[in-house]
Amino acid sequence: MTEPYGDEDPDVATDADSRIWERLRPLFTTVEYRMDRTLQSRHGVSLASLMTLGAVARGRPEPATVGEVARRLGVTASSASRALAQLERSGWVRRVPSPADRRTSRVEMTRAGHDKWEEARHTLDRELDAAFRVLAFDERYAHVVARLCRAPGSVPRRERPAPS
Repeated sequence: MTEPYGDEDPDVATDADSRIWERLRPLFTTVEYRMDRTLQSRHGVSLASLMTLGAVARGRPEPATVGEVARRLGVTASSASRALAQLERSGWVRRVPSPADRRTSRVEMTRAGHDKWEEARHTLDRELDAAFRVLAFDERYAHVVARLCRAPGSVPRRERPAPS
């Protein structure tokens, strides 16, 4: 199946985007479920916890604020704070007072958190690669996977005709 993009009618483009979203949701759910089960069984960490740990790891060596973690995850500060509290209970992160403003805290990864991140992120990368290789040959998802795996900037821009 091919999806139009480029100089097509805007209604056709919207319909194509809608069809991609309809396929993306079950694909995401399938991949997320498999990743979570694999990470739980091999490393004792959920996908959500690992993604939160990864958001903290991206700021290393500087501790991150809860807001920075929330932005990296695309969630609210409240959701990020709850996820960080779980990581803190696991001993993978700790909150430290901000030197600039003692009313706020920053989140830093502990040695145990760093070890867990290094151990589990390779599994995540391998399993994601494997999932996309399998899904690329599934006719329900092949087109979506192909579009997700394109290099940044390789998707043709949709040009609108200049006003007359």
